[in-house]
Amino acid sequence: MMTDPSRIIFVEDDITLRSVLVEVFRIQGFVVDEAEGVDEFFAFWKKQSYDLILLDLNLVDEDGLVLLRKLRLQSDVPLFVVSGRTDRETRLAALEMGADDYIVKPFDTQELLVRVRNFLGRMSRMKGGAPASIQMAEWKLGKWIFSEKTCSLQSAEEEGEGEEVYLTPSEYKILLTLVRAQGAYVNKMKLMDVIDYGQCETSPETIAVLIHRIRRKLGDKTMIQNMPKHGYRIRC
Repeated sequence: MMTDPSRIIFVEDDITLRSVLVEVFRIQGFVVDEAEGVDEFFAFWKKQSYDLILLDLNLVDEDGLVLLRKLRLQSDVPLFVVSGRTDRETRLAALEMGADDYIVKPFDTQELLVRVRNFLGRMSRMKGGAPASIQMAEWKLGKWIFSEKTCSLQSAEEEGEGEEVYLTPSEYKILLTLVRAQGAYVNKMKLMDVIDYGQCETSPETIAVLIHRIRRKLGDKTMIQNMPKHGYRIRC
């Protein structure tokens, strides 16, 4: 069965690097758009949906973190930060705002290609590979209903009817793993494997940031509990 090619966009102000990446990914069968800055990106965004955004932080017209924050207010589109900023604070800020990965320049182009392919492959399997009976599962989490069908948190209370909080792909996979564990502890190594399917691309620090983001969206810091050497568990 034929599948549509993945559509990605590089938001990058370095025209030389951008040109190389666009050429490499197009040769590999991707549909690729490119933008130099925020204004150009939103011109594409208004008329096109993407499977993945690859975002530099040093753009011509605005800081990439500002763009990331604006995007997360309206969409959970998968997004990789690709930046020369190596400081821990920036990396954590990007992950905190909802980036699905943080790749430091300079990088190997072929490695980036493999990481993108692996990520999009996992997203495709997650959306279409599970039986319908599993995809329809729901859990009550405090004031929320967590639904595998919508990959989101929906209000379970009458006064908040219609309220919905979207989860990024990584947040969704972590929360799904925890609720399926039915109150048992899940160690960080297992959660890292859930994110990258054993590719060793995720760190314990990234898991901690994702847990923090999920707790904030749940509005309850105690629902997901942490025990040293045991990992995380959720009170369903």
